[in-house]
Amino acid sequence: MSHNFKPGDLALTLVSKYQIPAMATVSLVVFISAGEGAIEPDGCLWFAPHAGWVVGRDDEDGYGFFRAADLMPLRGDFTHEQQKSQEVAL
Repeated sequence: MSHNFKPGDLALTLVSKYQIPAMATVSLVVFISAGEGAIEPDGCLWFAPHAGWVVGRDDEDGYGFFRAADLMPLRGDFTHEQQKSQEVAL
């Protein structure tokens, strides 16, 4: 399944990885292509085994790396913000 994610979007994890449980709310940080390198916070060089998103959690330190198919967008019908309902005039 393909989603039009962008950095800063909120998503729900569908699997458990990197000490981030399934059904956790995460923020998308950056998309990394398969084989692309990145420097971890501890200074180690890491290469992405597949294309995916680096994600973070507001309430936790650390990051995880998930395939787009392992994330559900939290926007549109899934938004976490309450929306005002409007009365329909008859």
